[in-house]
Amino acid sequence: MRHHIATVMVGCWFVVSPACAETLLHLSDTETLVLAPDELAANLRAETTSTSAADAQQRVNAAMSDALARAHAVPGINATTGAYAMWHTAATAQNRTDRWQASQSLVLTGADGIMLLKLVGDLQQAGLAIDDLGWRLSRELARKAHDEATQKALVALRTKAVSVAALLELRFDSFKDVQLDATAPAPAPRFLGAVTATAAPQSSPPNAVTNEVPVSATVQGDAVLLAK
Repeated sequence: MRHHIATVMVGCWFVVSPACAETLLHLSDTETLVLAPDELAANLRAETTSTSAADAQQRVNAAMSDALARAHAVPGINATTGAYAMWHTAATAQNRTDRWQASQSLVLTGADGIMLLKLVGDLQQAGLAIDDLGWRLSRELARKAHDEATQKALVALRTKAVSVAALLELRFDSFKDVQLDATAPAPAPRFLGAVTATAAPQSSPPNAVTNEVPVSATVQGDAVLLAK
């Protein structure tokens, strides 16, 4: 389902020249489309603790290699590795053993939610933890939605210029300056319908609820209005 929301700000001032008087009308319009997400993303983590740094690294590497092999075996799933961390915890009065902890993240994305959720469930049972899980817009859909919102905003800008000119008993001539906002942001900043879970094995895959996602575009410009 697609909806759109528009906001308009209007301001004007006069510039007088020997030949004619023109009115510069500053307009700004924001159009928002609301779309159903088309891509499921999961951020998982392989983590282990050991008294040996080498052993902790080896176990995390083995867990990640197994996770990647499982992910690559599922059609339509894109798997990428993320940050790798290694840190040391010194012995304390409560725990007299030096400990090394290693961790690496894994990001899975795909359009087939059922297949991806099953894979996430399998990786949970293999010992990986879920940090984030949720639906979002793919880069392609986010870009297309932003382009469509920009086109709607440009049409609304011209319509408003013509309408205001008529109210002022002037005529719209042209736009002296038009500015568009930046391109659509990458889909990664936040997860929608996110679920956070530990590495505890589960007998069934996790769930991820879909939420509609807004995509906005803003344009502004100076419309030149002349006497009729």
